[in-house]
Amino acid sequence: MILPKRLTVGAFALILVTVIVFTLAVPVEAQKGATPTPGLVKGGPTGTPAPVQAPFTPQPSPEGNGGNATWTVQSMTFQSNYPNGFDFTIDVTSSGGKIANAMVLWRYSPKTRTRRPAEVDASGTRATFSFRPVASDAVPQWVGIQYWWVLQDEAGNTYETEHQYTEYSDTVRPWQRLESEDIIVFVEQGVPPEMGQSILDAMAEMRPSFQSHWPQPLPYKPRAIIYNGFTSWAEWSPGAGTAAGATRTVTIGQTSDAWGATVQAYAPLYVDVQETAYSIVPHEIAHLYQYANGGATGDFWFFEGNATFFEVVGRDFMLDRVRELARSGTLPSLQGGGPSARGESARDAYDIGFAFFVWLDETYGPEAHRNLWTLIDQGKTTKQAMEEVTGMSFVDMETAFRTWLGATNAVAPTPFPTPTLFFPPTPTFAPTPTPRS
Repeated sequence: MILPKRLTVGAFALILVTVIVFTLAVPVEAQKGATPTPGLVKGGPTGTPAPVQAPFTPQPSPEGNGGNATWTVQSMTFQSNYPNGFDFTIDVTSSGGKIANAMVLWRYSPKTRTRRPAEVDASGTRATFSFRPVASDAVPQWVGIQYWWVLQDEAGNTYETEHQYTEYSDTVRPWQRLESEDIIVFVEQGVPPEMGQSILDAMAEMRPSFQSHWPQPLPYKPRAIIYNGFTSWAEWSPGAGTAAGATRTVTIGQTSDAWGATVQAYAPLYVDVQETAYSIVPHEIAHLYQYANGGATGDFWFFEGNATFFEVVGRDFMLDRVRELARSGTLPSLQGGGPSARGESARDAYDIGFAFFVWLDETYGPEAHRNLWTLIDQGKTTKQAMEEVTGMSFVDMETAFRTWLGATNAVAPTPFPTPTLFFPPTPTFAPTPTPRS
């Protein structure tokens, strides 16, 4: 989850997030050196498909695969019917007799796996399955799909096919596809054309930071799917773009490690190209790294501040704002759940959390961040991990952090106990705009 920092609007999101009212304008110099492979993905008469390469490591063939039979696969096909799912078909023979049972398996990321029994035709040589998503298992267009079959013949021999890779392609409309060593980006027609390259540049700029700070890299190449508004998003996620709740909240993005992707709506009323490319996307990719290194856990300020640490723009602005809170004696404590993420103080959790990770990095180096998430992945709480990495109690650690900020009251007052809440890092919320006078 990320809150736009540049907006001069006032509103808040659900019961979890409130948008602060201030403006941020940060100039951006696009970094060169990314290695995109752009292409217009087929969705109209001028489109040409971009090449698809598997981001997963191929799986070895199971020991004893095929049993005592000789298996021959004539064809394995995948047909995208976005937004209505996809079809799998295999034509195969076995020297052990007709195919008696067939199971198709697929995954969108290494974390997930879906398996469904397929229908075998009367010849015993063809199996088919059609996936028709419902709200609970729908996925965005352009997610990567690795799929394979497990088959059994009449004699009881079992055979697992090689794993194939494809994408849930959207042939309804044109998309731009760009890819670098950091990320795969899909940009719907109608979004400013510089969006895709800006995302590649932002991720290239943060590449050294991602590589040096995380103990485990992502086991896949992440994706960013950028919609022109909400229409295409709502095709697979009904209600996307609809203001909901008493606060009339609009969700403008969502991230899932089950897909290995973030989806974001380009909605100029809320966020522009710079905000999306240089703040939102790197922030959301950082959440994917959190999931791959123990999970988005702990207090809100911890995992959102940590993701904010990987944003490209606004870093000086946020740090200056937190230092001013410290100098004025109004810096909230990290104890008791930490800074607020509600109302007029909605940015506090993000900015103060960000400042904490800047302090940790400048004081102990990138290895502290790696060690921190290694401990979290091993089952330590965030508090235990922070104390072990810094060698201080939580209170002493916070005092050192506040002193570094220049706080007039370096020893934070002990807050009243409050329940520890968990807030997932997605979806991304945007405020309801206030009409300008």
